[in-house]
Amino acid sequence: MGERCTVEGTVQSVIFQNEENGYTVLSLLTELGEVVTVVGCIPYAAPGEGMTITGVWVTHPLYGPQITCEQAERRLPRDEAEMVCYLASGILKGVGQATAERMVDAFGADTLRVLEEEPERLSRVKGITAKKAMELSRAFRELTGLRRTMEFMARYDLPVHLAVQAHRIYGVQALEKLREDPYLLTRQQFGVDFSVADEMALSMGFDGDSACRTRAALVYELEYNQGNGHVFLPREKLIYAAAQLIGVEAEAAEECLDVLADEGEIVQEVVAGVNAVYLRRLYEAETCTAAALRAMAQDTVPAKKNVDERIAELERETGMRY
Repeated sequence: MGERCTVEGTVQSVIFQNEENGYTVLSLLTELGEVVTVVGCIPYAAPGEGMTITGVWVTHPLYGPQITCEQAERRLPRDEAEMVCYLASGILKGVGQATAERMVDAFGADTLRVLEEEPERLSRVKGITAKKAMELSRAFRELTGLRRTMEFMARYDLPVHLAVQAHRIYGVQALEKLREDPYLLTRQQFGVDFSVADEMALSMGFDGDSACRTRAALVYELEYNQGNGHVFLPREKLIYAAAQLIGVEAEAAEECLDVLADEGEIVQEVVAGVNAVYLRRLYEAETCTAAALRAMAQDTVPAKKNVDERIAELERETGMRY
């Protein structure tokens, strides 16, 4: 055990799936006719879809031999039997075994293409209204969009669960948004390191002085210094640090900082004579905390009776001397 392997097959059943992080346990029917257990981050896996799994054989003390998935290449069902299995798996709400069979009987190997591109034709199938046809098509397009986003993440060796997170935030536009600005992945919701996103963006053809790169560098500097205990940075210091990080002119960093301020992503305020720049969430955290402390300081607390007796009682109960 511990041996690396690559197996190809069709998902036979999904034993467990966590929708939050994509962790999945499934059984895969290999091309050699063997059934193997696969565990790992494989979001929205469903019976009937094909997979090529690369991973490591391990032995679970309770469940025995299984493959821990490191990478999964996925394909939609190819033949009609696989399509029925896939559609009837619950991957599309409102489609059961009977409806799946009727859809595949009506459109054959073209079923999934019709579902994605010509949903109006689905209303010819018994039990599917025009409204339901559009709902099914919308849900299927979301799934295919998620699949493409997962492929995008895998291409740059990023964790697949980030695709799920991106779709929660941006919906069907997730892949388009990430292609337009891969530095979105450096935001708190994703947590990708700036250097990783930067290498990815440059390999995609982004210019070294692109606005999205400069903006991401500014935000990165603010978040990095948060780890050093700073909720803000002086404006001039921030501009200099970001410009040095990515090798652009200070004027370009300054222009991008003003855009971030206009969009409300950062807050600028004079603090003790310094032009301070905050991430909005840190500014709100600091000002809310200050307001709460001020309110507590101004509040009058009525004197408690029998304080000495209560302290003595607590000391006896806990064996601690205050």
